[in-house]
Amino acid sequence: MHDTVHCHGLQLTVGIGFHTAELDITQTVSVDLAIACDFGRGPARDEFTGLVDYFELVQQLERHVAGRRYALIEALAVDLAREVVRLYPPVQVRVKVTKRPLAMPQVAAVAVECVRSAADFAGE
Repeated sequence: MHDTVHCHGLQLTVGIGFHTAELDITQTVSVDLAIACDFGRGPARDEFTGLVDYFELVQQLERHVAGRRYALIEALAVDLAREVVRLYPPVQVRVKVTKRPLAMPQVAAVAVECVRSAADFAGE
């Protein structure tokens, strides 16, 4: 696959963190997605077949994390990747999660990134 759908700066509000200051609050993280897909199945002909619908995807990811709690941003990144490939099994997704660490004012942001496909979750 050589085609990519990008979604940059998706703001998700989620319970995240394991330090005392983070346990009872929600925080906003920024998520960047790069979804490797195949435009040849439909989008190249201006058809919906095989389309990664980023509007629907964003809404689903917002619903998916609503009310959830993650200790680690790494776990959030993998969970978001799992949800993307659940919705669009043929794709491979790169998920980058960026967070402003509350207890570290000297650090502008921390980020993690993972790359996953449906095969990575086949045993679940």
